[in-house]
Amino acid sequence: MCWKINALKYFLTLLACTAVSAVTMQQFETSLDMMRNGCAPKFKIATEILDNLRAGEFIENNGDLKCYTRCIAQLAGTVTKKGDFSVQKALAQIPIILPPEMQDPAKEALNACKDVQKNYKESCDKVFYTTKCVRDFDPATFKFP
Repeated sequence: MCWKINALKYFLTLLACTAVSAVTMQQFETSLDMMRNGCAPKFKIATEILDNLRAGEFIENNGDLKCYTRCIAQLAGTVTKKGDFSVQKALAQIPIILPPEMQDPAKEALNACKDVQKNYKESCDKVFYTTKCVRDFDPATFKFP
């Protein structure tokens, strides 16, 4: 398990170091798979539920799924030490991890959803509902591990 997380961190670092040339959609989708492989084993979530999440279906009564979204956000470096979703960190990651065609829609969605987490106390809820808002804002562009 530890090697998967280290491999994912290596891949994300590699993406960051090669940010001079834009990330392709194929590289981005590979990173989604690596992130899923890094977080999925930590939670009891059926592959079908994760596939549905990837397609934009958010099951709100599944605590493990909520914390899975938090795990993904942690791997992406967008969760603060207090457990809040950091829009500022997410915006900084956009040019590094997203292909050019997804960058502007992602920025718009994050700015539109930046205050959603204020309605929740638990870190997993904050990240889950912020992510859900991003999907609701632009379902056509949304992709998740």
